[in-house]
Amino acid sequence: MRRLRRLPVSLLLGGLLTALVVGAALLSLVWTPFPAEQVRVVARLRPPGPVHWLGTDHFGRDVLSMILVGARNSLAVGAAAVALGAVLGVPLGLAASAWGRWGDEAVARLGDLLFAFPAVLTAILLTAALGAGR
Repeated sequence: MRRLRRLPVSLLLGGLLTALVVGAALLSLVWTPFPAEQVRVVARLRPPGPVHWLGTDHFGRDVLSMILVGARNSLAVGAAAVALGAVLGVPLGLAASAWGRWGDEAVARLGDLLFAFPAVLTAILLTAALGAGR
């Protein structure tokens, strides 16, 4: 609590940004100006204007629509990462505390091993082991 009292601006800024992303995700459930996947080559690279509020990309897709739909995807990925961390981390932490010093060391070394490999290399190894997704 003492730390939160020292940094109220950070807390407010983080809360506002989180609320903005959640609000964009909720808004995308009921409204987007254009379908996010709609490709309109004639409207490619348009600047912001009354039709496309944030402009279009090099395929002619509406940038605002893609941001709104992307907020939904970002929240889903974040929730999945937290759930995976809880499902794996809580049992490992409980096991480390229950098994005493050697269990704690084993779990710590497992964590060191996982953090020693870059994420891209780990993804390549998993893809090679499990096969490419469809």
